[in-house]
Amino acid sequence: MSLRQFLRALHARRRVFVVALAAVVLAATLASLMTPKSYRATVALLVDAKDEQSLSDALRPLVLPQERVSYLQTQVDILTSPKVARQVVQELRLTENPAALAALGVQRRTDRRDEDRLVEALLHHFKAETSQSSVIQASFTCTDAHLAATIANAFANSYVNTMLELRVAPTRKAAAWFEEQLKGLRANLEEAQAKLSAQTKLDAESKLAQNPERLPEVMDNAFIQQLKADVLHGEAKLQQLATEYGVNHPVYRRQASENQSLRARLQAEMRKVVAGAASSDGLASANRGSHPRDLRAQPLDQVLTRNVESAERAYDTAMQRYVVSQVESRASQTNVAVLNPAVAPLAAYRPNIALNLALSLISGIALGGILVVFLEMQDRRVRTAEDLLIVNRRLPLLAVLGDDRRPAGLLTGPPATVLRALPKPG
Repeated sequence: MSLRQFLRALHARRRVFVVALAAVVLAATLASLMTPKSYRATVALLVDAKDEQSLSDALRPLVLPQERVSYLQTQVDILTSPKVARQVVQELRLTENPAALAALGVQRRTDRRDEDRLVEALLHHFKAETSQSSVIQASFTCTDAHLAATIANAFANSYVNTMLELRVAPTRKAAAWFEEQLKGLRANLEEAQAKLSAQTKLDAESKLAQNPERLPEVMDNAFIQQLKADVLHGEAKLQQLATEYGVNHPVYRRQASENQSLRARLQAEMRKVVAGAASSDGLASANRGSHPRDLRAQPLDQVLTRNVESAERAYDTAMQRYVVSQVESRASQTNVAVLNPAVAPLAAYRPNIALNLALSLISGIALGGILVVFLEMQDRRVRTAEDLLIVNRRLPLLAVLGDDRRPAGLLTGPPATVLRALPKPG
């Protein structure tokens, strides 16, 4: 069917077209008027990938576009999760608000699943969208404008609290775990230090037992040499006093006591010098033996020194991680902020009467056209000579009945009393 034929059929069956169009528009108008009004409140959330309260570089700036899209999609999934919706129900106490239950279309029952039904209803009416920017548009729709704004803002607050909880909870567990590990590492370090100290003391005592006066450290010590000179001077004086006064004289006894004190002091100083020399030798040998060798071929002091150094490195590393986890577990802010809080909308979001009427006009025109074509195909009429030629091109056209003096328009023609459509031939 050509466009000219369709327009002629539309003109002939205009009543069907008008009835279909009017029916569709009337139905859309009645549905729009009978549909309860619903309001949509929107809150804008700013998500920043940088975190100023983090000591680690876990949250580095997102450079690649796919990384940003993936990160924002993750935030949208968290925002629309049942965990956030459940916090909204508990924060606003929606289970105890009959007006909110009615606005959300939830019937209160006697069982314990009212909260679950509210969570499902909230997620059904809640929607979060994001674009190329770092702003998430979250909206909530219900029949009460003020309730819609309240729930939208509650979603934003619960989302921020959930993000803070998801960030702080793992770091708290990590800090507690590192604290437990530090106890064992500290005990290992103290044990290694005690073993090294005991071995150093044994080495010093052995050196001291092997005539420590011949050690270079002792011979080069000026203070020890001064004490030796004082001891020799005291012994000489003691012999002189024994000759003059005898061994029972108080002066002799006082000098003997002073000589004994000098010898004890000399022995103590030599022990200190020997112990320091043994410790220095152990550290030097540990530094010299830094290349990998069999520990059984090394001296015992080097092995113990290596154990102490390994224990210190493990303890320092665990302490650094513990400090980082401890600091991050005390964070009070997140990288999410409310950019624009939701306000109660002034106009209803649904129904949109103007849009519904426009769509009904388009739908009515399409339906009327389809009905006209369907009726025309079911009951084909011959209205012009062109229709006869389309039916059978082999039959010659002898004449055309009608008034040829009137201009033949697209939809105009002679009156029905002059020219009537012939039924479909054959």
